[in-house]
Amino acid sequence: QEATSAEIARRSEVAKTALLDSVSHDLRTPLATIRAAAGSLMDPALDGKSAVRHERAAVIDREAERLNRLVSNLLDMSRIEAGDLRARMEAFPLEDLVETTLDRMAELLDGHALTVTMAVDLPPVEVDPVFIDQVLTNLLENAARHAPRATPIRVRAVAITRETVRLTIEDGGPGVPPESLGLLFEKFSRVPRAGDRAGHGSGIGLAVVRGLVEAMGGHVEARASELGGLAVDVDLRAAAFPREPAPDAMPGPGTAVPCS
Repeated sequence: QEATSAEIARRSEVAKTALLDSVSHDLRTPLATIRAAAGSLMDPALDGKSAVRHERAAVIDREAERLNRLVSNLLDMSRIEAGDLRARMEAFPLEDLVETTLDRMAELLDGHALTVTMAVDLPPVEVDPVFIDQVLTNLLENAARHAPRATPIRVRAVAITRETVRLTIEDGGPGVPPESLGLLFEKFSRVPRAGDRAGHGSGIGLAVVRGLVEAMGGHVEARASELGGLAVDVDLRAAAFPREPAPDAMPGPGTAVPCS
């Protein structure tokens, strides 16, 4: 029992250290940018220069949103590990969900050749709207971070079976070494992109993606993209609606209808 307790304590300490190492840079960078922009706004030399003030305010807003996404991922990760994640499933048209997220992330994706392709007659999907928005946000942010400007980012959706809709987010960036694809969704895993010496980011975003997708009864997997970079396939459940009974199956006047 003492040995087990010691091992649990050791692993807990290792996890805490990994967490601090993973997020310290991602926290400090936007905070430093926000402080610099806020300080410049107080410069009397900017009086009357509304365009410059607007630019500094936009920087603060963008970096604050970046901090918000990081904190959201940390909270989601803690809920996933604690088993407290509960999806509130509803049926939604996937096109509407994707469009809403893309509109919100337009500034981050600016400069990329964005293509959105939705299959004709795509069935609605059964998802938690908050979870799927976070999944899309993390995947698009990951693609935008690693794919250089002017490289393509593609969002596609197709029904692969009557019960499953596959949503794919892929980019034309440097890609991930084949031997590292299986590590992408591990917590605190910083898998280097091809040509990089070290990975970037907190190593939490894709782990949260897997947790949220699985909480919705789906599956996520990474592979090499046809665009040259990384592709992430998210399999979601198609919403099941009761079929309308055929006209000749409708009960006529006076017909007894069994009740359960």
